[in-house]
Amino acid sequence: MPAIFEALPGIEVPVGGIASGFEKLWADTAAAEQRAMQLNLVLHFGLATTAEDAVVQFRVAVRFAQRYPCRVVVLCPMREDNGAVELRAKIYGECFMGKSKDDTRCIEIVALSYSPAARVFLQDEVSVCLSTDLPLYYWAHRFTSSHRLSAYQYMLTRSQRVMFDSAIVAPDALSFPWPNISAVRDLAYTRTLPLRQNIGQFLSRYAPALIVGGLQRVIIHHRAQWAGEAGGLLLWLKKGLVRSGGDPAQGIAFSVIPVDCAGCFSLEFGYADPAKTFRWAADLDTNHADFTGDLGTGRSTLTVGASLLEPEMALAEAMFF
Repeated sequence: MPAIFEALPGIEVPVGGIASGFEKLWADTAAAEQRAMQLNLVLHFGLATTAEDAVVQFRVAVRFAQRYPCRVVVLCPMREDNGAVELRAKIYGECFMGKSKDDTRCIEIVALSYSPAARVFLQDEVSVCLSTDLPLYYWAHRFTSSHRLSAYQYMLTRSQRVMFDSAIVAPDALSFPWPNISAVRDLAYTRTLPLRQNIGQFLSRYAPALIVGGLQRVIIHHRAQWAGEAGGLLLWLKKGLVRSGGDPAQGIAFSVIPVDCAGCFSLEFGYADPAKTFRWAADLDTNHADFTGDLGTGRSTLTVGASLLEPEMALAEAMFF
């Protein structure tokens, strides 16, 4: 996968010359005093990552680092396996304005390209690149199989958070025996935070007994590309119904159905009493949603905004909450 490494911005340096490379990079700037770091972020590309996708995720990491100054290490595995141990490195620095003209901040990113034979040395190289006194966060992107992650126990066990995206990974990620499951976060679920907040706020006006009483069906319709988000929303709903006194294991049918329409994302509750209704229908292309419902206290309607979190904000939500 050398194309990914070559597609990323930065200056190639010897692997042993990363520190001196940054010293030279900042030598003619006033950046030295502006590089206070809060955390370490390792972005690890899987073999399914394309060069174009890698650049997009690289920019996500940059935007995240602008909000939360950090040392970013990007890992780029090579596809070719000729048995040779090969490690290459790039460094990238960027300065930007903060909240005022006197608030200038700079970030540092290291990209490491490694052959399969060099994987055994990766932990040592990553350790050298990280700020050892800061917490570590690990973002695994587009791995073809979650079991490939087993080779990276250092990141899986040492990280405060381990993040993946169920919308773009193999299904085994949801059943993979993560070493520390409490640290794992799904970015697809995290992106639905604004939707969950709106639905929760609307339903909070009703007593829990009104919501779960006679509930028979929960149906989510979604555009095909939002299967991961729909699955995350369903998981949240099941937990919420249990807290409200419902029993999803008995008597409630759950359905997640892809539909062929532009911005469609909707949720509907079906009740034994046909007079009870609840429906939330969003258009995520136009960023609005409509609530309609009558749970026994009269018909209620509401129009609100509706959107998924931006990638860098979803990353922050997954890491810190």
